[in-house]
Amino acid sequence: MKILYRIVAALAAFLTIPALFFIKLFQITVHLGFTDGYFHDSFALYDFYEIIQDRGINLSEDFALTGNFAKTLAPLKVPAIFTLVFLCLMIVMILAVFFCSALTNARKVNIVLAVLGAISVIGLMVSFEQMTKVIVNGTVGLDAIINSLFADSQTTLGTLAALLGVGSLVSVIGELEALRLTSATIIVLFLFVFVAIWAAAFVLIDMDEQSLPKEKKQQHKKKKQNKR
Repeated sequence: MKILYRIVAALAAFLTIPALFFIKLFQITVHLGFTDGYFHDSFALYDFYEIIQDRGINLSEDFALTGNFAKTLAPLKVPAIFTLVFLCLMIVMILAVFFCSALTNARKVNIVLAVLGAISVIGLMVSFEQMTKVIVNGTVGLDAIINSLFADSQTTLGTLAALLGVGSLVSVIGELEALRLTSATIIVLFLFVFVAIWAAAFVLIDMDEQSLPKEKKQQHKKKKQNKR
């Protein structure tokens, strides 16, 4: 039974890794002004990884928060920090549950880790929604973000684009209606809950066995041996 517990719990934790990396995690909806239609698309973390690899993007240089760009994104700072913290906590809890399940029989510890993992997923969903609300409701619009990027550009083309307000064309072409997390986060939440319930079930079984009188314990063990 101990081996069964460890295999199932470790497998459930391991499955969260591909679920988080390969399943579509972000969903975007844009209202197209010139056609009065909608554009829908979904992205996985793997898609962003491929873009970074193919284009050789340097995150520290290409997305540096300086000048106008930093001022424009200021309202996003707090929810973005919380989103990043909960995302990191979720990944840490996935790894913690996996190694705790695979290497130990510490079921009570696993329950705590799985509950913390579930809380981190819920926290991620809430903080991400708060962050995207700032963009969707126009507090920090896409046009403002693009204009600030051009304003910080040191190239002649970028300076000219900033003067012409090229980013404002975005609102004419289309408006961001929604940017949300997909069901991938629900799958991760479900797996954390499953691990917690699975571990709790075995804890209750152990408590039940310990409460049996010695004679019944022996009979219980004999029954187990006969079944094998």
